[in-house]
Amino acid sequence: MPIIETVEQLAEFLEQNDEWRRKLFAILVPRSLQRMPEELDEFRDETRAEFKSVRQEIREGFERVDREFEKVRQEMREGFERVDREMREGFERQGAQIKKNTDDIAELKGISLEQKCRDQAGSWFSKYIRRARVITLSDLDGLLPEEQPLSEQEIDELSNTDLFVVGVDKRDRQERVYVVEVSWVVDKGDVERAVQRARVIAQHGVSTAAIAAGREITQGAHKRAQQLGCGLWINGQFQAEPMII
Repeated sequence: MPIIETVEQLAEFLEQNDEWRRKLFAILVPRSLQRMPEELDEFRDETRAEFKSVRQEIREGFERVDREFEKVRQEMREGFERVDREMREGFERQGAQIKKNTDDIAELKGISLEQKCRDQAGSWFSKYIRRARVITLSDLDGLLPEEQPLSEQEIDELSNTDLFVVGVDKRDRQERVYVVEVSWVVDKGDVERAVQRARVIAQHGVSTAAIAAGREITQGAHKRAQQLGCGLWINGQFQAEPMII
């Protein structure tokens, strides 16, 4: 061992000699403190393990919460979808019922108006027809030439006509059959049916004209009546003259 005279020489010697440094450390440092580095390492390792465990538990907790939230969100989505579906179905049922009620009311109003037209045809159509009277399909068949009877198909079509009115046309003083379709709201279909059925009768040699009667009229029906020459009796007055077919 070299002769050591100064602290610097001692420090240099200990730095170069691990064994002497350990011995000196064992002499100078109490035993309770000698294990401190190892205990610190152990504490650090334990702390790291604890933190790792805590982080894992937190991660698993968040994942569990996410799964629960996703389950709740899915249940809420399904609940909202079910409520939305039930509401739509309810609205559809309600809409269908309202439409049915509206159609039923319109049909009843149409039936009432048709009966009124049947009873008052003479006054309703007096602008163009004199001595107007309502006849049945059987009466109409009697007006046709014997050699030109109605076919079964024509009878089927004409049987759905609201009214047949016979009278003398004031314009040319000729007796004429008027095919009348009655609806509370006259639409294009009413106009087309009246004209088509009047044409069927005209094919058998009988002079005819078509009239669509009602309280209101659609724009399309008004335009179609002008195109086909159908008379329009709307809410008490003629809006279009019935052309002779």
